[in-house]
Amino acid sequence: MRVMHIPRLSLVVVLLAASVLLCALGCGEETTGPADTATMQFYRNPEFPEVYRNPLDYLTYPQHPFLAPNGRSNMHSDAYMSDSYDVSGPLGLDPEVTRASYGTDWNLPVTIAFDSQGRIVTFVNRRAEGSYIMLIDPNTLESLASYALPPQRSDDPLHPLSDTSGGAYFVLDSQDRVVIADRDNAVQIIKYSEEKGRFEQVRRYSLQSYVVPLERAPLGDRVQMASPDWEGRLWFSTRYGKVGTIDPQSGLVRTIELAGEEIQNSFSIGEDGVYIVSDHALYRFHADGTGNPVIDWRTGYDRGTRVKPSMIHQGSGTTPHLFGDLVAICDNAEPWMNVMFLRRSDGRVVGRLPLFQEGQSTTENAMPGLVRQGPDGLEYSLIVENNYGLLRTSLFQSGGCCGESAGGLSRVDLVPDGQGSYTCREVWTSPENSCSTVPKLSLGSGLVYLYTYVWPADTPGDSYQYYFTAIDFETGKTVFRVPVGEGVWYFDMGAPITLSPEGGTAYIGTVGGLVRIADSA
Repeated sequence: MRVMHIPRLSLVVVLLAASVLLCALGCGEETTGPADTATMQFYRNPEFPEVYRNPLDYLTYPQHPFLAPNGRSNMHSDAYMSDSYDVSGPLGLDPEVTRASYGTDWNLPVTIAFDSQGRIVTFVNRRAEGSYIMLIDPNTLESLASYALPPQRSDDPLHPLSDTSGGAYFVLDSQDRVVIADRDNAVQIIKYSEEKGRFEQVRRYSLQSYVVPLERAPLGDRVQMASPDWEGRLWFSTRYGKVGTIDPQSGLVRTIELAGEEIQNSFSIGEDGVYIVSDHALYRFHADGTGNPVIDWRTGYDRGTRVKPSMIHQGSGTTPHLFGDLVAICDNAEPWMNVMFLRRSDGRVVGRLPLFQEGQSTTENAMPGLVRQGPDGLEYSLIVENNYGLLRTSLFQSGGCCGESAGGLSRVDLVPDGQGSYTCREVWTSPENSCSTVPKLSLGSGLVYLYTYVWPADTPGDSYQYYFTAIDFETGKTVFRVPVGEGVWYFDMGAPITLSPEGGTAYIGTVGGLVRIADSA
């Protein structure tokens, strides 16, 4: 592996270098243009026809009554956090790739949602200028409105590489309102006013007195995420183990603490409760008659012995995926990470499978998948991405953050055996290196979408490349790769792929702005 080792710089110096380099690359305020792909080549696998679609059989994920329609409401598509879409994504038909920048240096769009008019609602981290909720035209990528959020302190030791708080996990509710946990430890309800042409705050709930006061965290605890449950009650989680509810009318807050545990992933919400994974265990909660969070069950998992390369903490990097009667996560075990399937009713593990290379196995991302009816009952499928080796602090080393990444992808199926148990098996593996991006599954086209990293052997220095890549869900074979861009500008920092509700278009947030990939044929 080609790596240029340099002395470890302080985070402050690294971020200053980021500002200088990104500005040198030409990132300006509110600019849009084609992606930089002159030295890259489009690829289509000759085994597949030019217009390849293979729609999948699946059971529909239920619609949460208090969230925007499935595919529009949050980073992971729906309340079950399925990362799967009914619509077809791009098919690689004469694809057009454009990029828009919304700041003077680092400007990273993270969660992308769509309001009832089809406009993009996103959280953009402008490193030099703060964070914003933005309304964006989905076709031109023009900024239509923005709403400033409280900034993150530059002396925060988690900023910006190990912190998922401050807005990244916002949700869009059924009234086109943004529900977001900001960096002042408050939950804001924000709505775009068509009449006034701007975002306005509808409600604010301060949670500062409810977070965990910790001496070991110099700047204290922080609220990670907030979302309504199926009764409209708001739930939230904090980095250092608080789980709470907010009565949306009275503002009354109730909490429970998971002492000594950390939470850094988004959580899932089913009709039966709220599913939260900490760095020690997976939980299901419900609220009692007075709104107090109650633990229905707790299932511990093997958290391993270290924070593996790519991981934010020593524990699961996955968001719980709800489907059918089960919920799935990955653990952090050594020498192999395991994908785990558990019963939603009682948290009992019904399937477990180790994945990837020995000693180089982990994932920091959610797992797209589906559930479908089989001859002996419900059958479950997941796509698991290997993120081992991602080093966010290596942004300016040769090869960037993905220069040492192991790569790889697996499809895992859990199938009932007709006798009350399950068989868990690996269906296929792919060598594609989707280093850090949250992958997505199009149920309408049968394609799994990745944002893949390639460092060609004959290119010097930092000439590494990113492609929008589709693989066939049934076989794991690569169908096509669309060139997106080259170098640090196109690193995604863990932002997800998002499919347009209209189909045929995908979006990816990068440190240089928002990228749009669309079929033009």
